[in-house]
Amino acid sequence: MRGKKFFSILLALAMMLTLLSACGGDSADSGSDSTASGSGGDSSDTVKVGVLLPLSGSTAYYGGVQLDGIEFCVNYINNNGGLSSLGGKQIELVTQDSASDPETGVSAFEKLVEEGVVAVIGPYNSTVAAATVPLAIQYQVPYIIVNSTAENFMSTENKYVYRTNTGSTDGDNMWTLIIQYLNQVRSDNPTDKIAIVYDSGDWGTAAVNTWRENAAKMGYEVVVDEAVTESTTDMSTLVNKIKSADTDLVITACFSAATNLLVKQMSEYGCTAKVAGLGGGVGDTEFIENCGDAANGVLYSAPWIPSYGGAGDEATALAEEFNTTYGYEMTMEPCWGWLGMATIINAIEDAGAADREAVADALYQMDVDKSDWSLWFSGYDGVHFATEGQQNSVFGDTGVRYNNNDKLGETDGMVLVQVQDGKWTIVYPTSYNDGADTIQY
Repeated sequence: MRGKKFFSILLALAMMLTLLSACGGDSADSGSDSTASGSGGDSSDTVKVGVLLPLSGSTAYYGGVQLDGIEFCVNYINNNGGLSSLGGKQIELVTQDSASDPETGVSAFEKLVEEGVVAVIGPYNSTVAAATVPLAIQYQVPYIIVNSTAENFMSTENKYVYRTNTGSTDGDNMWTLIIQYLNQVRSDNPTDKIAIVYDSGDWGTAAVNTWRENAAKMGYEVVVDEAVTESTTDMSTLVNKIKSADTDLVITACFSAATNLLVKQMSEYGCTAKVAGLGGGVGDTEFIENCGDAANGVLYSAPWIPSYGGAGDEATALAEEFNTTYGYEMTMEPCWGWLGMATIINAIEDAGAADREAVADALYQMDVDKSDWSLWFSGYDGVHFATEGQQNSVFGDTGVRYNNNDKLGETDGMVLVQVQDGKWTIVYPTSYNDGADTIQY
């Protein structure tokens, strides 16, 4: 309490000095200086939080649905009394479009800093994250990464950049369990030949890297390894390679257009290998509609979402409200948006002030478990950040990753789902199906 009072006195003095300098100094220069170094976020009626997402460009769809989840979380808090530690102040989102482009993302991030936001949530693209993370550290702005999964931008020790979701390497344990399970249900013909098809950008490249490294350990051979892009218009040659190699499983880390094309052409050419998506296009709400019957049998190692079942009563009711409000079921992006935004809200509440340093300190010390409201739409065990670092040879240049959520749980909050009869159905862990093997493999 005494610390908070002392902080309040300092804040009041700082505000008085700012008013005096605005009256007597050069307005352009003083405005520029205060924007870069100000504590940020707190206006008379609201607390500003920045949102950096692709609302145009190649990944605009994903940015749009992630924004829905962020807005849904903010509306939930604002409609239920606002920020309690700040006397009920409302959260105001300040949104900038990264345009799916790193250079644009840098300019957009700097605009958010100039707006005086207390924290930033986003982006979607790993390339944008890599370009903007250094800015968050430079400007000392808390930055919650909610979707970018590459590891290269998490290798700097700091107290400003945090990631609530999984990184690209975090699914290794889950996929080890999945491969073991697939070999169990098809013991007479184990999964020993795998094709890797990935987007040539940062996310796709990082997402499949461990599949090459783990081949010997997990008992399979990589028989096809090929990069594609969203502009690829024909995969017939690739599909025939997969077919002629007698492939059991195609691991794909592609966005929507490439995923849809691969699945359709595999069906057209009679390629019977199962497709397993790591995210991206298989997570698109229109994937099944776009691919039609060709989608049946496709597997997806997905973060748990409410439509798969198993949510608490309050989360189930809110998921239905989301569906009514936005016209679609909560997918991964809205759920991760909710978790990231809720984490910022928890940090502001813990800080008791819309102050960047205080919020950064609260994130650094955060430790919440599964019962917390922030995890209603997550399969994780909690939110706690590995501020002392995690060792792994693929974690960027240093081999150490900082500030990733280390309460992901044994399965990293993931389930294996499969398109059966035109809808996603959980097939692993089998505990969701009373122990029955319902997978089509």
